[in-house]
Amino acid sequence: MPNTKSAKIATNPNNFFAIFSDIHANIDALEAVLKDIGTFPVRGILCLGDIVGYGSEPGACVNRVMETCSVSVLGNHEAMLLLADKILPEDWDISFRKALQVAKEQVGDHEMAWVKSLPITVDLDPITLSHASLYEPTHFNYLDHITEAEAHFQAQTTYIGFNGHTHVPSIWEENPRTFGCRCLTPGDKPVKLDASKRYCVNVGSVGQPRDGDVRASYALYDYEKNLLLMRRVQYDVAKAQARFRKACLPDHNSKRLKKGE
Repeated sequence: MPNTKSAKIATNPNNFFAIFSDIHANIDALEAVLKDIGTFPVRGILCLGDIVGYGSEPGACVNRVMETCSVSVLGNHEAMLLLADKILPEDWDISFRKALQVAKEQVGDHEMAWVKSLPITVDLDPITLSHASLYEPTHFNYLDHITEAEAHFQAQTTYIGFNGHTHVPSIWEENPRTFGCRCLTPGDKPVKLDASKRYCVNVGSVGQPRDGDVRASYALYDYEKNLLLMRRVQYDVAKAQARFRKACLPDHNSKRLKKGE
């Protein structure tokens, strides 16, 4: 399994890092997000995994992430893609069995080598990137409840962590003095984070939001100002659904895009 990497972020005031996750082979949503990112003074784009899975354009999405993202981590769907030849087809859930087959067909050798090189977590002091919880990160545990948040923060050594996996945007806040956690629901306005606390931010999903909002989700973060901005971006859902149907993916995969679930 890949090792954790460490690096330092160069200082540059009034700029953001753009952070997104869970593209799930939805090229229409990804292109809309990249266009939105282009309207901000972004110093780097970071990807939290699950580029493939569920959707129709895994090859194009992997290539776009390789072109645009300075740092990426491994998602559970990339892990499944790497293991696809070792698991019986009947062991895969129907919702992603066909999508993984599409990914095997579209993702070339060069791109597969890149996927294989992705780390599970990356430390960019004061940021940690992961696809899922930092508690047993190779297990891709969900972070939905306070007990899971507590386990995550025990493993988080930096001021703020970013993840995805649940497809639902959220801000977990830990008070180091009391070790208490609470979950905040982000809105459209910038959030000034408290320097005396620690945070774990779920950036939601680019290609398959599950919070009832069909718009693609991602985050902008300025660590010099402790400023967080959660973005929602409209994209052509009907066009994405047509792509899914053309790829003969399960109906559920395309229908959920219209429902945000």
